[in-house]
Amino acid sequence: MKKAILTIAFATSMIAVSHVQELNAMDLQPTATIITGDTTGDDGFVEVKLEDLSTAVQAAVNALTQEYDVKALKYNAEKQLTKVKLIKKEDKSKKTVYFDIEGKEVKKEPALEAEKEATEVIEVSSVI
Repeated sequence: MKKAILTIAFATSMIAVSHVQELNAMDLQPTATIITGDTTGDDGFVEVKLEDLSTAVQAAVNALTQEYDVKALKYNAEKQLTKVKLIKKEDKSKKTVYFDIEGKEVKKEPALEAEKEATEVIEVSSVI
């Protein structure tokens, strides 16, 4: 009888010790925080409705809706650019397109890319 009680006590203590070690291992996992882009508000772009845009931009966006679903429409009044976030219907890939006030597609400005890269912060920390 003593052997059975000792065996149960020993098994219970081993389970408790392994559980505590598992909890400590989860606390020691390294954490990674990646912040990209401008944290002040997406480069000055604000949400807009399709109806609020010029007719040329509306036509350009409507032409894209045959292949893509529109995820977001944003407009920057200072730069007079419309930012359209798209998701392709076939393979669900993402794409961002910029249009000027005349509805012509504009490549992303190098100044915007440099600004975004400058604000990119990568922080990796671990608790030991």
